[in-house]
Amino acid sequence: MNDSNQIKMPIGEAMSHLYGYIFSMLLSNALVGIPFFGGALYLVGRSAILCFDLLSRRSRKYLSAFSRHCTVSAAIVLFVVAAVLFGFYPTTFDSSRLWALYAAVALELLADTLSQRFGRMALRNTGNRTRIIAISFLLQMLIVLAAGVILVNHLKDGWQFLGGFALPLLFRLKPASRIDTNRSASVPSDKTDLPIHSVQAYRSFQWINMTLFALVELVVGVIYALLATRTEWLLPSILIGVAVTFVFMEAAIVFLRRTKKPKRRDPTRMILAGLALIVAGAAFCVWMLRAGQVDYLRVYFCLGIVSAGSALVMAGLFKITHVMTNVMSFIGSGSTEDYLKTRHADLGLARLVGDTLALLILTIICFINGDSLPKDLSQLAARFQPVMTLPVILVAVGAFFSVYHFPLSDKYIEKLQSFLLLRQTGEENEVMRSKLENVVSGVYGQPFLTRFLASLVRPFFRYRLEHEERIQSDVRNPILFLGNHLEVLGPILCTLWFPVPVRFWSISTMMDDRKKVTEYVYSNTFSKVTWLPRFLQKLTAMFIGWLSVNVMNQLECIPVYRDSPMKLRETIRCSIEALESGDNLMIFPESSHEKYALQGIGKLSPGFVMLAAAYWRKCGKKLRMMPVYACKEKKIINFGTIFEFNPDNAYADEQDRIIRETERQILEMAGIDPAADGEESE
Repeated sequence: MNDSNQIKMPIGEAMSHLYGYIFSMLLSNALVGIPFFGGALYLVGRSAILCFDLLSRRSRKYLSAFSRHCTVSAAIVLFVVAAVLFGFYPTTFDSSRLWALYAAVALELLADTLSQRFGRMALRNTGNRTRIIAISFLLQMLIVLAAGVILVNHLKDGWQFLGGFALPLLFRLKPASRIDTNRSASVPSDKTDLPIHSVQAYRSFQWINMTLFALVELVVGVIYALLATRTEWLLPSILIGVAVTFVFMEAAIVFLRRTKKPKRRDPTRMILAGLALIVAGAAFCVWMLRAGQVDYLRVYFCLGIVSAGSALVMAGLFKITHVMTNVMSFIGSGSTEDYLKTRHADLGLARLVGDTLALLILTIICFINGDSLPKDLSQLAARFQPVMTLPVILVAVGAFFSVYHFPLSDKYIEKLQSFLLLRQTGEENEVMRSKLENVVSGVYGQPFLTRFLASLVRPFFRYRLEHEERIQSDVRNPILFLGNHLEVLGPILCTLWFPVPVRFWSISTMMDDRKKVTEYVYSNTFSKVTWLPRFLQKLTAMFIGWLSVNVMNQLECIPVYRDSPMKLRETIRCSIEALESGDNLMIFPESSHEKYALQGIGKLSPGFVMLAAAYWRKCGKKLRMMPVYACKEKKIINFGTIFEFNPDNAYADEQDRIIRETERQILEMAGIDPAADGEESE
């Protein structure tokens, strides 16, 4: 099943819920004159259904202890809000119209619930799918008939509302969550003793689900509540929301499917982009209310931003769902059915949290500066207070940190997929498996600091890649890239523009000793900047030291111990382990005892050849090497041709051959005649 189907089915279900929420507000405006009341009733009913479903014996066992506590807390908040809605405000409404509103909203929720139940039954019983869908359709028509009796008897334009009530049948007759059945084959069916909730990657995924769904439902629910103060705005807003969501969703699907660069396929990048749009839309909405400048163009623009952000978030989230299916296959955690039911329960909890927070904001709107519900925009703007933005801020911050703590970056997503493909062919890579287990089960964060710095620096270093098609990635035998140092520019350029993931060799003190890095930077750089006060010199050096250590560790550099031959063995051991796990390496072999060449390449230190020899002895594989040349003047990064270590040669002869070949390719890429350069050196 392709990615587009993975995403479209949950979106259809979500649109059905959104339509029910909007319809309830429209109906409430027609029956009692206050749209907020109907929207709140719908959220209360939907949240109550989610609570009962999550606390039932069938679903409760699939929730973690923390999730059960969240569900109980939401149920308590729901009870308090419901008591207010049902006990206080109805005294101001006409009783017959009020009971008609109660009944219509209840029928709307009943239709939603039955469609979901019968949809799951149709998926589980494929042989009787036609019969189940027919029964579902019959029950839906009976519900529509009951709603028609209520609406026609209480509204002059009851037939129009009845048509609006029946419209969600387009969503409800499709079986929901088809992703679950088609992806189940990827998850092993043999149970293990490792519970799903004990896996760090799944806990991170659980938090991502909860915070992102909560944020989307919270912001979208509040913005549509704002739109409900003007009935004529609702229909255009629905069309705008659906159109923008569809366009951005399709664009996200095409992008994830067609892009060839692993970094761009990283779903966390798309989620962060969507998160930024949602926060921007919420901030724009706050500005409108604070400034009292609320008109239909601004509201539609705000809705468009939030809808676009929600589409990107959902696309990234369901891509992570696919990744988590691979994670469950990798660790063999529980049966297919257990995993899918756990995921379904966690998704229900996420929606419950979002609905509860939206209800809290609506309740705050109701009670600040008055005891009656706001009927128009002027009343709503007058009652707006900054405290109302607190739930959105808290959920947005929680969403960012949950994405940050998701352990699988683009590199490890690709590595996990490669490992599963190897396992399907009967191969086992124990080193790769051990590394993936550490990432999946341990505490590992996304390298967002490095990404942020790269995004700031990249516009100032626009370089072009040449001959990148020569890179032939192979997880069974990675590549050792050999580059020119070009002072500090070489490592920076490779970090910014390298087309495949690599791990660098780095001086050990730059990785694990912040104090030494600070002292080095201060004595060699900032102490010479005389126009800076002394305390700023030291403070800047301390910041650079902290930054260096964190960036080097996020890049997973391999420490090089220059002054200790015994510790240098640790560098070789770590490098071989990285190669065995499928990681490409990047080394800048120019001697540090001489000034780095600004053109071509300086004298090479032969130590890196020891790695090729050790790799052959340990793994029996000929290490592949590729020279890389970065040119500052032409602003290009050029890739040479791959050559291999030859174990049949004597070590000294092979060392000389590799160094000569590396120098020859780099000099040719630099446009320098290797023979002429050799004569000048002599």
